Amino acid sequence: MGQSQLLIIAISVLIIGIAILAGTGFFQDEEVEANKKAMINDINHIAMNAGRYYRRIAALGGGSYSYMGYVLPIGYRSNLNGSYSTNPISKDVLQITGVSSKDSTFTMTAVIDKYGKASNWTFTGDFE
Repeated sequence: MGQSQLLIIAISVLIIGIAILAGTGFFQDEEVEANKKAMINDINHIAMNAGRYYRRIAALGGGSYSYMGYVLPIGYRSNLNGSYSTNPISKDVLQITGVSSKDSTFTMTAVIDKYGKASNWTFTGDFE
């Protein structure tokens, strides 16, 4: 083989290696974004469940317009996306925190108002 052929092979290997590294980086970014969206969806489902609890009267197992006795159902505590916990800030405000199952430094927190609406989202790790 001539020098030009070896040079072409070396450049081809280099270009293929760069393409593989770039593809891996794009895949990891997409994986983080997909996990973030899935966890936001999970927190919105928890918010709906908590909102139903808030509006339901105590005689039917609700909070009678208070989040204070809300206990996160077992089915909402963890899944493939992450694990979740709740903390009543006041009778009308509930905080939901999610920790990613991919990396425990990826977290998100939302505040649920008395209407069951999530707001004041905060994100840490690669979720920012």
